[in-house]
Amino acid sequence: MPAWMYILECAALTRPYVFSHVIPGLFTSATSIFSAGSAFRWVRDQLCRDLAGGAEDPYDLMTALAAGSPVGANRLLFNPSLAGGNALDPSPRIRGAFAGLDLRHTRADLIRAAMEGITLGLRLALDELRREAALSDDMLLVGGGSRSALWRQIFADAFNSNILTTNGGQEAASLGAMAVGAVGCGLWPGFARLDDVHRLQAVTRPIPEHVAQYEAILPVFRRLRACQAEIGDLWS
Repeated sequence: MPAWMYILECAALTRPYVFSHVIPGLFTSATSIFSAGSAFRWVRDQLCRDLAGGAEDPYDLMTALAAGSPVGANRLLFNPSLAGGNALDPSPRIRGAFAGLDLRHTRADLIRAAMEGITLGLRLALDELRREAALSDDMLLVGGGSRSALWRQIFADAFNSNILTTNGGQEAASLGAMAVGAVGCGLWPGFARLDDVHRLQAVTRPIPEHVAQYEAILPVFRRLRACQAEIGDLWS
């Protein structure tokens, strides 16, 4: 099946994941991509090995390099489908790629393209969720990526949303597990106590000029994914 036909078929079938919430009667909906942090870790391990082993975190060094590359990474795209495709992808056989490489590109461009490609992949997942429900203009970012001011700005610009960071940071999952345990064993009367320990630290707002640039990049990124899906199907 040609990739463009698969896209049309998947568009009609795409549904978010739905999970039972820990609070009875509530549910959590989610969309995702298979390779986000793992794709960036691949970039670290394969393209930036020389940055590891020192006193500084290699991810901090990588994002410092990427900050020297402009929005769009000098017309370089990265498709982060390194673990294959899910229900949001044009084909389960889709694989990742750097596209548009030429002799001018630097490692800074490669790193920035990876950050942008991961973000744009998540933007497509967000668009699917937005079709299902009304979402806030504020987006809470947790995990390792939330430590990077550059990546927070890329998310704000590509999502056209305010990106919030809190003191939970990389420990958001642990905080949630702790809250479930505290409520479950009766130490807390309810989850409202989370508001006392989970505090806003920063808000990153979208830059209109950058928002326009990412909106122009997005259809090219979609086309790259379609091409990679078609190649994957041809090689199956």
